[in-house]
Amino acid sequence: MEILMVTGLLAYIMNYIIGKNKNSRLAQAWFNSHRELLESNFALVGDDGTSKEGTSTGKLNQENEHIYNLWCSGRVCCEGMLIQLKFLKRQDLLNVLARMMRPVCDQVQVKVTLNDEDMDTFVFAVGSRKAMARLQKELQDLSEFCGDKPKSGAKYGIPESLAILSEMGEVTDGVMDNKMVHYLTTHADKIESIHFSDQFSGPKVMQEEGQPLKLPETKKTLLFTFNVPGMGNTSPKDMDSLLPLMNMVIYSIDKLKKLRLNREGKQKADRNRARVEENFLKHTHAQRQEAAQTRREEKKRAEKERIMNEEDPDRQRRLEVCVCIRGGMCECCVLEYEQSFILSSPGC
Repeated sequence: MEILMVTGLLAYIMNYIIGKNKNSRLAQAWFNSHRELLESNFALVGDDGTSKEGTSTGKLNQENEHIYNLWCSGRVCCEGMLIQLKFLKRQDLLNVLARMMRPVCDQVQVKVTLNDEDMDTFVFAVGSRKAMARLQKELQDLSEFCGDKPKSGAKYGIPESLAILSEMGEVTDGVMDNKMVHYLTTHADKIESIHFSDQFSGPKVMQEEGQPLKLPETKKTLLFTFNVPGMGNTSPKDMDSLLPLMNMVIYSIDKLKKLRLNREGKQKADRNRARVEENFLKHTHAQRQEAAQTRREEKKRAEKERIMNEEDPDRQRRLEVCVCIRGGMCECCVLEYEQSFILSSPGC
């Protein structure tokens, strides 16, 4: 038994070291292949947040054994870009065993926050059919502004494996130019999702009881999720194949600055946003009414309990009449009840 325990512990430790080192090598391989492109497009690459002014460290920030971050800023059109390398938990032996039954792949996620004036008002997404269906259910903006089911992009010449969510047809026509179609067609197997939105606020949030009800804060955001080739059996050389996708990210930033809706499209977008706000206000008004009704019912129950606990029959009848007539005890009855409660309390 002791031999088995020692063997298992050694296996866990060895796997931890090997898995951690492999993720580190993959991260460094990705950075080495992308560094020149990033430094040519951003003034600051690799800020670790320790300096108020912001300094370019020129290296990845390791969040844990399987997640690496890279912050880039200092470019026209955008406030900044956050890149996350989300590797498999190779350092976790249990996770390694689970992946033998259900293989998954490493991912690279890119989040670009645009300046308010550098993107028009629209919501658009393209990616694998499974990802589009999932994101439409999970994300606030896609569920509100892209109500139709994900549509095929065969009209634009992209593979059937990809689907499109769009607020309006004009947006799709504007985004899907020849260069974007080329990126999507050539790298369809690596593209999980691409999401452009002026209304991005993250996942749907259920307001907890007692919190103020307000519209979520939105930012003009571009989101990209790319699948690393290899389905878990990734080598450092595979990271080079992701470089064209980073070129697509840079191209998308510049493209959206130029993309502008026509007059009709702008009016439709404004109506959509007004509709969403109106629906939100109606929903919150109904919630406030329900909360007020609940408070009234609780108050009535408390008053009935007071009456039932009253020992003096005459005073109890007066309180019952008062509640029936006024819908609640008047100030005199409340004062009389409180005085009687104080006099009957021990120590008075």
